[in-house]
Amino acid sequence: MTPPRFLLAIDMDGTLLRDDKTIAREDAAAIRAAPGYGIAVTLATGRLTTGALPTARELGLSTPLVCADGAVLIDPVTEATIHQRSIFSDQAATAIEALIEHGLTPYVFLADAIHCEGSGEQYRTVIDTWSRDMIVHASLVHAGGWRQPAGVSMTVGIGAQPLVEQASEHLRLAHGDALDTVHFSMAGIGAWAVRSLPVGCDKGEMLARLAQRMDLPRARVAAVGDWFNDIGMFKFAGRSFAMGHAPDLVREAATDVLRSTSAAGGGVAEAIAALTCHMAG
Repeated sequence: MTPPRFLLAIDMDGTLLRDDKTIAREDAAAIRAAPGYGIAVTLATGRLTTGALPTARELGLSTPLVCADGAVLIDPVTEATIHQRSIFSDQAATAIEALIEHGLTPYVFLADAIHCEGSGEQYRTVIDTWSRDMIVHASLVHAGGWRQPAGVSMTVGIGAQPLVEQASEHLRLAHGDALDTVHFSMAGIGAWAVRSLPVGCDKGEMLARLAQRMDLPRARVAAVGDWFNDIGMFKFAGRSFAMGHAPDLVREAATDVLRSTSAAGGGVAEAIAALTCHMAG
């Protein structure tokens, strides 16, 4: 098989997946046709592996996937983990304790499943965005309760905005040397979330690792996305495409801004058309 000439990384929610979580026919068709133009396609998503693999299989992807916002690189064919960035078990336990102390509902994300306490059920509809594999425990921290395993990709706490902001500030000040922590609004549920990843973990960092594995220079890597967690891969990629509905900061970080939005889709097809035109020239 001829080695690919380009690598294209595609964000899932808000980019490949429309607002109703379906894929536009033109996007699916463009992805399936991309190898014929020498373009290898991967997904670069905040979803866990279990949240990304069904879509990868539907589209027939064989290039390793960037999951959990850059914490995991996985082979979509064998499901083998190629590389993983993890939070140390004691740091994960400390983060979870901090989330609980600030009155938030805590979640622990492994590569293939999400762990939570019983209170975590209330946010299942939004947690499903990351993965539908959720395991409920009586407790995540107390004596005799569930013990933090190795391989924690991220921790998340959900609750009211003031509590989330307080927890986020605490984690950044107390654990900034080990954890990258951000907080954001969870659209549609009237709550906020604080998320911690291993320090330095980013879609762009794992995309760079994948490009090196494929022996492709940055100039032959492209990315499509719509949100702040896509900026890292925009900075690494030689060409980057922001969806039409992306926030201004995301649009400014990209080399190209697409017409398409997540309402109707079509952004991926638009980006692939631009790439193939460039390659032909």
